Amino acid sequence: MNLNQMATETANYLSRELALDIGKIDTLRFGLEIIFATLIKGVILLSLAHFLGIFAEVAFAIACGAIYRLLSGGAHCSGYWRCLTLGVFTFLGAGELGIYWGRCLSINFLTYALLAGYVTSFCCVIAWVPGEVPYKKITNISERRMFKILSLTYLSLWLAASIAIAHYAYLSLAIAGLAAVIIQTISFSPPGYQVIHKFDDFLTALYKRKEVSNQC
Repeated sequence: MNLNQMATETANYLSRELALDIGKIDTLRFGLEIIFATLIKGVILLSLAHFLGIFAEVAFAIACGAIYRLLSGGAHCSGYWRCLTLGVFTFLGAGELGIYWGRCLSINFLTYALLAGYVTSFCCVIAWVPGEVPYKKITNISERRMFKILSLTYLSLWLAASIAIAHYAYLSLAIAGLAAVIIQTISFSPPGYQVIHKFDDFLTALYKRKEVSNQC
């Protein structure tokens, strides 16, 4: 049973037990698929991070990026394994950047970098949040305003926490979190949608090529 089938069967069961409207089943299925996918992705990512010795940096990057993504939306790959592949590259890359640049950057430079990332993300949120996601197209003006406000509030809290971490804990954590926030900001921008869709197409073609070679 694949992830989509598991989410579909669970959604159908819950809709029967809770007497939900038929129109809400797709939304419930999509939500369950995200939950299952997140749990699997979290286990795989944290296991790889522990193996590579960057557990703390990757965990902080996941926390920063995941909360921000929940509020702001953004581009998705069309399949779970492609989404997982992108997530592995993103968060492990953020962790490695944190370790590498944590040895090189000064606290003052990092503080300015955090402020620059905050201002850039702030402007992008005002322009583009909420980013469209499957089964969650938000057209109501008040709802769109709410997600903008929540995203901006989160960014302010993230900035304060990151500056405190940079000064009183580890630079590598703050850098990994900054990388995750910047990547998430890119994901809901128009250029970000194009890049992720091209990456999705590339992985789709790659997986199909592997399937054909395995059949041969």
